[in-house]
Amino acid sequence: MNRKAETISLWHGRLPHWEVVDGRYFVTIHLAGAIPAEGQNRIHTLAAELSQVPKIAVDARIRVQRRVLAEMEAWLDRAEHANYLRRADVAEIVMESIAFRQGQAWNMFEYVVMPSHLHLFFEILQGDLKSILEQFKRWTGHEAGKLLQLKADRFWQDEWFDHWSRSDEEDEKIAEYIRQNPVKAKLVENRDDWPFGSWSN
Repeated sequence: MNRKAETISLWHGRLPHWEVVDGRYFVTIHLAGAIPAEGQNRIHTLAAELSQVPKIAVDARIRVQRRVLAEMEAWLDRAEHANYLRRADVAEIVMESIAFRQGQAWNMFEYVVMPSHLHLFFEILQGDLKSILEQFKRWTGHEAGKLLQLKADRFWQDEWFDHWSRSDEEDEKIAEYIRQNPVKAKLVENRDDWPFGSWSN
């Protein structure tokens, strides 16, 4: 089933963000410092292209969004320095926060915590995309920062990548992408061996 966009808000920081009625969102949040300046500049250049594409040109927007995500993933999968989420105690903080919000702020379909970033796929139950993600980042950043002896505002990168799913078919593609991310990054041979995903609960 295809979904039509009824926009709630469309705003731009360094990346574009688009919230729609009854949206299902694929979100990537990464650690501060995980992508060097060269990669950030490349991602922001691609994102600037997206800001020039009209909202009604859905297929064109999707193509650019995929290029932004692919560029981001390529840098994140080889992040060498900011990979705190590889630590089980830090990953558990993030997973506990995801579970705490389940059934309240969001209905989480799939997620994976990678060494330098995480992918979320969810629908909003209460609130709006910006406030939900900012609260999630603030709490997890504070708790992880205490553990790692970092300043909370230096744990997560300021912004995130978000994309809303246009159909049931796209839902499944997003879910499978998340499930296979540890395999794609060559962290494990079988996704079930990765302990920091929605399937590991």
